[in-house]
Amino acid sequence: SGRSTATTRVLGRADRYPPGGRGPAGMGCQAGRVGFVLSLVVLAPLVWALAGTPAADSVAGWAQENAPAVATTATVPSTALLAAVVAGSVLGGGRARVATTHVSTVAHELGHGVTAGLLGGELMSVHMRPDGSGVAYTRMRRNRPVAGFLVAAAGYVAPGVVAVASMQAVLAGLTGLWLAYLVTVAALALVLTVRSWWGALVVLGLGALGWAVLALAPPSTAPLLLAGLAGVLAGGGVVDAVGQWRMRATDTSTDAASMAAQTRLAAGIFAGFHLLAAVGLASAAVTLPIWR
Repeated sequence: SGRSTATTRVLGRADRYPPGGRGPAGMGCQAGRVGFVLSLVVLAPLVWALAGTPAADSVAGWAQENAPAVATTATVPSTALLAAVVAGSVLGGGRARVATTHVSTVAHELGHGVTAGLLGGELMSVHMRPDGSGVAYTRMRRNRPVAGFLVAAAGYVAPGVVAVASMQAVLAGLTGLWLAYLVTVAALALVLTVRSWWGALVVLGLGALGWAVLALAPPSTAPLLLAGLAGVLAGGGVVDAVGQWRMRATDTSTDAASMAAQTRLAAGIFAGFHLLAAVGLASAAVTLPIWR
């Protein structure tokens, strides 16, 4: 099913905080420069990985000297990585999705939040539900409609972006560092933004799983597990986008509907964009082991 309620609420300065949200002095709201810096911290590794992990050898060397616990350097055949990412995409997009749907939901909602912080807004809280849906409550200035539009646009793109970046990190031999990055992001989300018991449980579980792989998995197994996670994100992102496409004309709570309301264009245009982006990013993530 689609994530029909996974929409960003773009609020004006005079609006109240949603239930569970906190004001500017609370831990649930990253305002001003703090939100911008946190967004940069989260986004910079993604951009670096999407750019092809430049200077990966230097980064790996630094990790071996200064953080050996996360310096995974095992070489895994491309065929094995391909099998792992394909298997993950089946788990993320097939019948087993009932057990993996929350993975793409976390990426989706944090995609809204990171974009809001980067554009000068505030991520007040993230709420997730047992059915796999979620909502990121953000607060944007009324005189920044483009920023609000971009925040709404970011959600369905985020799982595919993280999937591609994760595969780039695996292929560069930086599995340990990337897992440490993902665990750190999960910890930040748990402390600063997640304000529902189910969401806290999901994020805590994902963070603990990442830590367990980092600390306990054999060096030759960790890259395969990370590739499988990338596949889950890729497949889940496509299924989510398909769900939104199917509801484009009937559900006014989707991200596409929010974008349509801000532009007066048809929601189907933006649902189609999300679907094409999700398919393109998923295809890139799955085929990276072939081309690199």
